[in-house]
Amino acid sequence: MKLSLTAFCFVLLVKAGFADQRSLNAVLERATSAFDQGRLEEAERQLDAAARVDPKKPEISNLRGAIFTRQKRYEEAAQQFNQALALDPKFYPAKVNLAEVKMLEGRYGEASQEYQALKDADPDSEALDFKLVLCSLLDGDPGRARGIVDLMKFPGKTPAYYYARAAIAQHGGNNELAQKYLENVKKYYSETQCRYFSQSLKEVDLSSSNAARPEKIPDLPSGDLGNSKTGSK
Repeated sequence: MKLSLTAFCFVLLVKAGFADQRSLNAVLERATSAFDQGRLEEAERQLDAAARVDPKKPEISNLRGAIFTRQKRYEEAAQQFNQALALDPKFYPAKVNLAEVKMLEGRYGEASQEYQALKDADPDSEALDFKLVLCSLLDGDPGRARGIVDLMKFPGKTPAYYYARAAIAQHGGNNELAQKYLENVKKYYSETQCRYFSQSLKEVDLSSSNAARPEKIPDLPSGDLGNSKTGSK
């Protein structure tokens, strides 16, 4: 059966669309990989290439905002995250990243409110628990931070618990205890799983003159939890 010229052109257009989508996904993967490796200029180049294919992908604005955040260009970062949400109001990563910008700008109360709103919608998120712990510590409320950690599931699907405990220890001035948590977490979670939490901890200043209360560092029960994928519980 012969295809009409119109049908044939339609088939070509569909195939071209699929090819463009595959190309776009590949470029975004390269951009994300470059970002994770700290090669921010390369990540931006890849995002520019992605934008030429489809400028309306919220992932592009979101990742560009993440680059600006890493560079401490917070106002520009917020603009990019808002642009991502304008393209897709339900785009979850941009909502989380907007709260992150507020935390890094020192607007801890606002950031905590936004993280809590996201937590209410996603109660199993260990990453949001971790962010709420950071906000509490930065806002001078270690008691609230400890309360959040005490309610976190242990062991978790992510290394959030260990990094939250390390943050509390750092805030209390007990760097030795913090380092033990950071070393212990590597026994059970991969570098990829730890990267997000490790980077988040490095981006904030938790130094404090408060003395840390003694804590016992828990061990995970036996089981193949080291291969669990990063993500919300």
